[in-house]
Amino acid sequence: MKKKQIIYLCTLLICFIAICASLLCYYLIPRITYAYDKETESYYVDKVYGNAKSYTIASYVHSKPVTKIRARAFMNKTKMQKVILSETIVEVERMSFKGCKRLKEVNLNNVEKIGRNAFQNCVSLEQIELQARYIDGAAFMECHHLSSVLLKRTSIIGSYAFAYTNIEEIVIPSTCHTLGVDAFYACDNLKKIVVHSPHLKNNAYLNTFENIEFVE
Repeated sequence: MKKKQIIYLCTLLICFIAICASLLCYYLIPRITYAYDKETESYYVDKVYGNAKSYTIASYVHSKPVTKIRARAFMNKTKMQKVILSETIVEVERMSFKGCKRLKEVNLNNVEKIGRNAFQNCVSLEQIELQARYIDGAAFMECHHLSSVLLKRTSIIGSYAFAYTNIEEIVIPSTCHTLGVDAFYACDNLKKIVVHSPHLKNNAYLNTFENIEFVE
């Protein structure tokens, strides 16, 4: 083989290795990318790369608020233990954190809407405090270690929202007017349900429980 051919092949090999290394860095280095929504004049979490133990979401990008986490953005980040949501985040779309099995800490105090299956199978979650008005179906399904849930201002709780969790007691606020079928399905340790909402007195699903207390 001629010297020129050897040099050419070596150059191709080096280029190939460089491209592979660049791609690996691109996809494996932990970072969050944001996209702009013209309709709301705000940014949203678009894609999340890497599999870090912790992520922090920016409050503003180019002086515009970051208001949403798009569907599947953090899905199956199996090493992630903590995510810090900015105070501007008001919506977590469907399956955003599904399968994040080591996630223990997430602040949802300012979130207004939690989408379907958003935190499904986040088995390390133990307690959450929710200001969300809308909690969609199966939002926290299969969070097997979730034992403490504090609901504030909640209006709608979807079907299977807290199914297969370890909740022992749940207080449903007066703001809640809709509770989906089997919202607490297979919650074997659920000992007490306290309902402050007059809208749910005739809820067929709730009235299947014996350990329920309606409070005026």
